[in-house]
Amino acid sequence: MSAALKATDRGGVAILGTGLAGLGHAGGRTEQEIIAQAAYRAVAASGLRMADIDGIITSSLTSPWWVMRMSEYLGIRPRFSDSTMFGGSSFIADIRIAAMAIEAGECDNVLICYGSNPRSIPSSSRVNAMRAELDPQPYEHPYKPFNPVTSYALAAARHMHEFGTTRKQLAEVAVAARQWAQRNPDAFMRDPLTIDDVINAKMVSDPLTVRDCCLVTDGAGAFVVTRADRARGLHAKPIYVLGVGHAHWHRQISCMDD
Repeated sequence: MSAALKATDRGGVAILGTGLAGLGHAGGRTEQEIIAQAAYRAVAASGLRMADIDGIITSSLTSPWWVMRMSEYLGIRPRFSDSTMFGGSSFIADIRIAAMAIEAGECDNVLICYGSNPRSIPSSSRVNAMRAELDPQPYEHPYKPFNPVTSYALAAARHMHEFGTTRKQLAEVAVAARQWAQRNPDAFMRDPLTIDDVINAKMVSDPLTVRDCCLVTDGAGAFVVTRADRARGLHAKPIYVLGVGHAHWHRQISCMDD
């Protein structure tokens, strides 16, 4: 599947308020609670009220009915809802989904929100086992991969084989991410990180070490997408969506093209 904005739709929708909550460690709060806090902050920052939200896009790795749970928890009755899950890139694709819904007249103000609390969950192994049961990967599950790291490691190894990418070049990704984190006061880890630190760290799934991997942290984020004409009448500074596209085609890394 792929999608992109039509030329005639450029600037027709805008992103308004954003909100964050529970970054790093949620302090015992559930993912539903930190998502709600981020959602209320985003709506308040946009200049709208929660009652103005008539579209919601959200998803969870642990609940198939998450969009209904969050609508109920926030006290809204959306005319449009979507819970598509593409993994970590979902919330970029969600901008396009929100834009299509607004352009089609399905709704006017869409709340996009997500959160998780893996650092606070005492029994993450139980959650991982549940995910494996709900979303089995028949060509990979028998080998018990340490996903998602194993999948990224296989892709990285193939890239090194195909294009001559070096281990040092891969490490630069983690170093660059840490440099950006040092500029963010809300970042969980802000200590300096070098290429040698990354390469010499504990191996997780060859060629990736623990310093290549995403941090296991809690956090929630939300933002509002609305019609451009509505955005111009609100006090928040809008960010007009000029273009967005997404494409996806395989679920298992073993099914990715060589």
